[in-house]
Amino acid sequence: MTALPIGPQQEDPLDPEGILRKLPERERDGFLHAYRKAVGEAQDPAGWKNLQRTLRAWRALAIAANRPGFYEAQEMALAGTGTGMLLEDAVRLYHRDP
Repeated sequence: MTALPIGPQQEDPLDPEGILRKLPERERDGFLHAYRKAVGEAQDPAGWKNLQRTLRAWRALAIAANRPGFYEAQEMALAGTGTGMLLEDAVRLYHRDP
């Protein structure tokens, strides 16, 4: 006899199908290219961590790209026209010593 979990199954956050499904259409070709490359490299055990890093990075992009204004903010940041600040300035402004 085998026990089955009760309740809804949690989706694996690094499931490539789930990541692909959540990515906007314009990102999917890039994901598939990076994924296939990382899978090929993962045939060598030394490449396994890169596959995991690749999946984590694309999962983060899938989350971010689905937020309103993501692409507009990305374009402003790349053009240097955003209202952000340098990391060093943000650390000085927001970092508090314990």
